[in-house]
Amino acid sequence: MFKTFIQQNETQMIQALQELLRFKSVKSEPENDAPFGKGIKATLEHALNLGEQMGFKTKNVDQFAGYIEYGTGKEMLGILCHLDVVPEGDHWTHDPFGGEISDGKIYGRGTLDNKGPAIASLYAMKALKDSGFEPKKRIRLILGTDEESGSNCMKYYLKHEEKPSVAFSPDADFPVIHGEMGIIIFKLKKDFVDKVPDGGIKVLSIKGGNAPNMVPDYAQAKLVSPYDLEEIVDKFNASREATLEYEKHEDHILIKSHGVSAHGSTPEKGKNAIAQLIEFLNLIEIEVGDLSSFIRFIANNIGKETDGKSLGIAVEDAYNALVLNLGMIDLNEDSGEMTINVRYPITKKELKIKAGVDSAVRGTGIEISDWFGAPPLFFKPNHPLVETLMKVYKTHTGDEKAKPITIGGGTYARAIPNAVAFGALFPGREDTMHQKDEYMQLDDFVKMTEIFASAIYELSK
Repeated sequence: MFKTFIQQNETQMIQALQELLRFKSVKSEPENDAPFGKGIKATLEHALNLGEQMGFKTKNVDQFAGYIEYGTGKEMLGILCHLDVVPEGDHWTHDPFGGEISDGKIYGRGTLDNKGPAIASLYAMKALKDSGFEPKKRIRLILGTDEESGSNCMKYYLKHEEKPSVAFSPDADFPVIHGEMGIIIFKLKKDFVDKVPDGGIKVLSIKGGNAPNMVPDYAQAKLVSPYDLEEIVDKFNASREATLEYEKHEDHILIKSHGVSAHGSTPEKGKNAIAQLIEFLNLIEIEVGDLSSFIRFIANNIGKETDGKSLGIAVEDAYNALVLNLGMIDLNEDSGEMTINVRYPITKKELKIKAGVDSAVRGTGIEISDWFGAPPLFFKPNHPLVETLMKVYKTHTGDEKAKPITIGGGTYARAIPNAVAFGALFPGREDTMHQKDEYMQLDDFVKMTEIFASAIYELSK
């Protein structure tokens, strides 16, 4: 009853997504009326205005979040999406905030994560409304604005607004996510007190990474060396299949490390520019002291590993194995810090991971700080919510062999009770979330809209 509407409005849907993609909704400095920055504020206001134009009830929850709603009833079905995006990173071949269309794909930061699914959900609601469907539950599209940086938007929302009775979040993969690994983000810091001017190479600074949950695609080290390093860099590149760039300036040397970005939950799909740079620095004669000890610690206890083995935290269960991403580094001559993102298996405990990190840094002078933990999320495969969404997925795709899955990524489903992630990336499609040239197939955009409409219907009829 709603499929015709979606097909007839495909062009309008695509244009709505393009408009939303053109807002740079990356978290920035807060202002009085913009807790996560002006860009995110403008994006939220635009999305709510679109919902209002469609005839829905809307509310801006003090710029922390907003919602678009229709229907009546005591119970509520929630659809949880977010409008904020991670920083765009480098080396795009399309404008990251342009919404460009090429070869049946729409490009831009947020196409998959999560503006595309948000627009698909909105038009799914519109299709049902215009078809005359009268739900038994209120249907509320909740739009968050800080999912990529700790979901403080939802903490605020839940303090001031009603919780949905049941919900899904199109913030991951199809078919249905019935389990999500635990998430930990923390920093390792050290002040550099001991310095020995032994004639070795001085490290003036190291910088790299845009966010804890992104594999860094760029890092750089500023050095002062008593001898030329260009030949060493060339040999390192040749022997390690590395991509370091040597740049000589009048008073310093700049070593640039180029990697490949990926989502922090799947770091094996990327190439960590920080890890590559640290591996190089660990091989050359750095001036002895606390700074060099910090670099050696990173090289020996983390390096290019993505399983946490050398840090002493590698664990696994029947569903997943631990995943580690060295996401950011910021170091100067006086102090240094790195930010690490860990995804740990569903049946394991955060305290065990913390104990492993504590043991690794003991006696090194390195401090653990800014520890943040989010517990795993788990629903049994035969849970009614999971079974209903699986039925919808199979009906639209014909994939009768599909089964609910567990993932390392953290979705918005964690933010509210009785919610699971449902879509939006189809099996077999390239996952470009948090990567350069993030895109979505336009055919998939239409298909997910139809699937979301069916899911809303089944959960609210």
